[in-house]
Amino acid sequence: MVDSTILLRVRQIIVESYDIKTFVFEQLDGGKLKYEAGQFLTFLINMHGHEIRRSYSMSSAPETDEFPSITVKRISNGEISRFWIDFVHEGDIFTVLMPSGRFILEQSDGLPRDIILIGAGSGITPLFSILKHTLSTDTTSQVTLLYANRNEKSTLFLEKIEAWKTRYPERLHVIHIHSNPSDHWNGVRGRINNTRLEQMIRAAMFYQPERARFFICGPFELMRSVEITLHYLGFGKDQIRRENFIVGNPPAAPKESKAYEIRLIFKNQEFKLLIPADKTILQAALDSGIHLPYSCKGGVCASCAGVCKSGSVHMTVNDVLTDNDLKQGWILTCTGYPQTSDVLVEIK
Repeated sequence: MVDSTILLRVRQIIVESYDIKTFVFEQLDGGKLKYEAGQFLTFLINMHGHEIRRSYSMSSAPETDEFPSITVKRISNGEISRFWIDFVHEGDIFTVLMPSGRFILEQSDGLPRDIILIGAGSGITPLFSILKHTLSTDTTSQVTLLYANRNEKSTLFLEKIEAWKTRYPERLHVIHIHSNPSDHWNGVRGRINNTRLEQMIRAAMFYQPERARFFICGPFELMRSVEITLHYLGFGKDQIRRENFIVGNPPAAPKESKAYEIRLIFKNQEFKLLIPADKTILQAALDSGIHLPYSCKGGVCASCAGVCKSGSVHMTVNDVLTDNDLKQGWILTCTGYPQTSDVLVEIK
């Protein structure tokens, strides 16, 4: 059983700066890619005879962009980013997993709410997708973007963001924070710290705090600091989504884990699968020739997510599922270990 993959052709390459490019894709079969703003694509890239999986958030939004796109920044000593920037051309074809990720905004119930996007550097990529989606579809909500960079020159999508401000002057509020600004910069100088963030969040709120939704993407320390500040201000876990670009080493199995046979539903087929004590559900499935979708294997991206219909599954790491997701039974198979003999997991 093979992965659920699609073939995408590079339709256009947009040079954003000397070290950043946007790649616009079209499906090889002529179909239209179905995805949600904030999701990502996982590319299966052959490098030196080995398959490497890399996930990239989409900078496009399905309601505003005819074709899906990703935006890639060259990383120092990064072989894969160098491949994208230096060697990928229009017309190249890639094998890609179906869009996934839970860095998405739930559908509006029609009542106004604040959507607050907080990012730094290339972390703007999925935030820009959500910004475009929200302004185009959720007509009652206010959108605030807090965007940190070194200076204007290093600010990705600067002109495009300004164009959206012009288009929605009453509903989009953008605050740029520059750590190393030019002499003529009249905006906020410095970095996003807890005190400054607290002031900005309070000033950004138009509606009831419990209806606000926050999306964070950037360096780990920034996201951790922002999340701590938001909890201090009284916002709940289900109001906050964060997207990780950095994945740590795969976590170890729980000390008291043991082998269980589970039932697994994938592509409308049910399998009986023995999960050894030292392996995750994902790894046991892959070892058995069941090619479940995955990317990070570290509990941060949700490519491997499934729903636990019965029994109990313990996750050693979960940096992406909210409390509400967990109540609905969602688990990460890449860090999930069965804890009972009656586990049934469905990969949707």
